Amino acid sequence: MMDTKDIQRVDWDITIAQSEGGVSFFENMIVRTLLGVNAFFCLVSFGLLGYFIKPTENIIVLHYNIYFGVDIQGVWWQVFILPIAGILFLIGHTFFARRFYDSSERIAAYLMLFGSGLLSIGIVLASVSIVFINY
Repeated sequence: MMDTKDIQRVDWDITIAQSEGGVSFFENMIVRTLLGVNAFFCLVSFGLLGYFIKPTENIIVLHYNIYFGVDIQGVWWQVFILPIAGILFLIGHTFFARRFYDSSERIAAYLMLFGSGLLSIGIVLASVSIVFINY
C-alpha cells in the first residue's frame, strides 16, 4: 500500500520534472538570465575599453607579464579583439546550448551558457588590466 507521503513525493517529483517541459529555449527563465548576464559583461568590456582607450598613433601595452615585463604591444584597435572574441564565444555557446536544449539536454545547455559567462568575466578582468596598464 502507498502511504500519503509517497503520493505527495511522487506529485512533487512530477511537478518539478515538468515545470520547464513546454517552454522554448528563449522563453526559459534560466536561459534568459544567463544570456542577460553574458551580454552585460560583454557590454561592460566594450564600455571600459571604449571609454579609456582612445585612438592614438602610439603603441599601447596589450599584455604585461610579471617575469618578463611588457611582452605584447600593439595599436589601439587591437584591444577590441578581446570583447569581439567574447561575443563570438557567446554566439557559439548559445548555438550549441540551443541544440542541447532542443534535444532535451537542458543541464548541458545551462552549463554551456554558464561557461560562456565565466569566459565573459575573464574577458572583463583582462579588459580591466589592459585599461589599468595603459591609463
